[in-house]
Amino acid sequence: MWVRREQIIRKIIRLQQNELYQLVQKSLNLLFPFVLIGSISQLIQITMLNRNSLLPTIFGFSSWLSRYRFIEIIFDHLTSLTLGIVAALAAFSMAHYTAKRYQRDEKLASITGLIAYLILTVRYTNNGELAFGQDMLGMGGLFLGFLVGYLVGLSFKHLANSQQDKSSSGVTWNRALDSLRAIIIVLVVAICFSILLNWLAISVLPDQVILRLQSLKANQTSLLFSVAIVILAGIMTFFGLTSMPILAHFGRNGVAMTANLNYALIHHTIWGVPYPFSLGTLYESFGAIGGTGSTLSLVIAIFLFSNQRDQQLIGRWSLLPVLFNFNSAILVGVPVLGNGLYIIPFLLVPLVNVGIAASAIALHLMPAVVYQVPLGTPSLLQALIGTNGNWVTLLVMALNVGIGVWLYRPFVKLSNRLNTQGDGLDATER
Repeated sequence: MWVRREQIIRKIIRLQQNELYQLVQKSLNLLFPFVLIGSISQLIQITMLNRNSLLPTIFGFSSWLSRYRFIEIIFDHLTSLTLGIVAALAAFSMAHYTAKRYQRDEKLASITGLIAYLILTVRYTNNGELAFGQDMLGMGGLFLGFLVGYLVGLSFKHLANSQQDKSSSGVTWNRALDSLRAIIIVLVVAICFSILLNWLAISVLPDQVILRLQSLKANQTSLLFSVAIVILAGIMTFFGLTSMPILAHFGRNGVAMTANLNYALIHHTIWGVPYPFSLGTLYESFGAIGGTGSTLSLVIAIFLFSNQRDQQLIGRWSLLPVLFNFNSAILVGVPVLGNGLYIIPFLLVPLVNVGIAASAIALHLMPAVVYQVPLGTPSLLQALIGTNGNWVTLLVMALNVGIGVWLYRPFVKLSNRLNTQGDGLDATER
C-alpha cells in the first residue's frame, strides 16, 4: 500500500513537470497580481459603492454615493482593466512563456497573442458597430485565452527564427523581421476565425450553455438537477470555462426561487415552500461558501496546514475577497485551476455541503433559503439573511466550512509533500 502511494506521488510529480502544465502554471502566477487587484476592486464596487448592496443599506450612505459617482467610475475602470480582461492577459502570458520555451521572441509572441485574442472577441452589434465581447474577456474565457496563447507560441516555434544566437547589435530590427511571418499568419488566421464566429452568430463560451439551461423549467425544481449543476459548475470553473456570477444569476432567477418566494409572501412563512431542494436554495448559500468549490474552506486549510510561504501569502491576500464569494484570486494564485491535485476536493466539498443542507431541510431543522440576499453579503451570512434570521443556518454553515477544511486538509498536506519531493527530484535529475 505504501509503495503504491509513493508511486502515485511520483506520477503526480511527473505530471506537474509536464511542459504544458508548467506553462499554464507560470502563466497563472503572472496573472495573480492583476486578478487579486481586480477582485478587491470588484469587492469594493459591490459591497461599498453599490446603492443596493448590504453595507450602504445598513449604514444609510446610499445618498452620499450619488454625489461622488466619480469614485465608482474609478473602481469600475480598474476592475475592467484587470479582472475584466484576464483572459486576454492569459493569451499574452501563455504566448510569452511558450515562445520563450522554444527560444523564440517572447516579447513579440506575447503581443501577438494578446492582439489575436482581442480579434477573436470582436463582435458585430445590431447597429453595425464593432465591440469586444465582454463575456470572453473575463474569468470565463481563461481556457480559450490559454489555448490561443499556446497556439501562438507554437506558431512562433515553427514560423519564426530562433533568437538564442542573436547578437545585441541591431537586435530589435532583426527580431521583428525574424518573427514577421509568424505575426502575419497568426493575425490573418485570427481575423478569419473572428469573421466565421460572427457569421455563425455563436459564442464559444460555456457560460451561454449555463444560461440556456434556464429553459429547462421542469427540471430546475429537482434535487438531482441541482446536484448535476453543482458538478457541472465545478468542472467548468476548474478548467477556466465559466464564472461564479453566471451561476449565481442562474440560481437566483430560476423558476423554483420565484415559486418559493410567492409561496412565502402568500402564506407568510418560509416553512413548507414547494421547492426546497432547488439550485437557488442550496448552491449559492451552502454549496459555494467562498465561491465555486467552497474555497473558504481551502483558504482556512492553507492557513492551518500549509508550510509553503507563498501559499500562506496568497491565502492572506485572497481571504477578504473569498469571504464575499470572490474567489478568482485564490483559484489563480494557489493555483487551483487546472491543478489535478485539487480537482477531487474542489468537486467533492460543494456536493457534501449541498447534501448536508438538503438533509437539514428534509429533517425540518431549518427552512429553505427563500428571500433575495442583498449584493455584497458575506458568504457566511447569506443563508441567515435568506431565511429571515434562522440561526440554525449558521450552525449548518459552520459545519459545512469545518467539513470542507477537513476534506481539503489531506490535499494541502500532499501539496506540501509534492513541493518538497518535486524539488528533490528536480535536483536529482539535473
